[in-house]
Amino acid sequence: MGRMSAQHGPPEGDRADVVRQLRDLSERSTRYAERAGAAHGLHRSDLTALSVLARAHEDGRAPLTPGVLARALALSPSATTTLLDRLERSGHVERSHDEVDRRRVSLAMTRSAGEAARAMFGPMAASMDAAMDQFDDEELAVVRRFLGAMIDVIDAQEPRAQDP
Repeated sequence: MGRMSAQHGPPEGDRADVVRQLRDLSERSTRYAERAGAAHGLHRSDLTALSVLARAHEDGRAPLTPGVLARALALSPSATTTLLDRLERSGHVERSHDEVDRRRVSLAMTRSAGEAARAMFGPMAASMDAAMDQFDDEELAVVRRFLGAMIDVIDAQEPRAQDP
């Protein structure tokens, strides 16, 4: 196991370097996504919505409803409607009504959304995969465990993000 820190303040030394690298990774990932999205006529919120829809599909939770998407994105119902209108006009999302309960709307990504995602992020994914070749399976297992722990920390802190 790693060294446990009794400190509750900001990390120092190697830990501060790791936090700095995580911040740099987050900022650069966001910047890349914003530029790639803009090149395809998509806003950052569009990309985030498509990512949520894709993850739901991968995890077997699809289709999502607009309400579930709104909660995932922390958007109001009206902002979610505006976002979905934009994604539908661009051909990336389809809305369909439930056959039993016509009030219930389901969301699905279209083939064009998948094609756009591959165009925007395929080269980056391939480069990341190639970069991982320098690490063995044991090292990648440590990285997975570390990143999972960092994701858990963010998830635990998120409810407090809006506190003054």
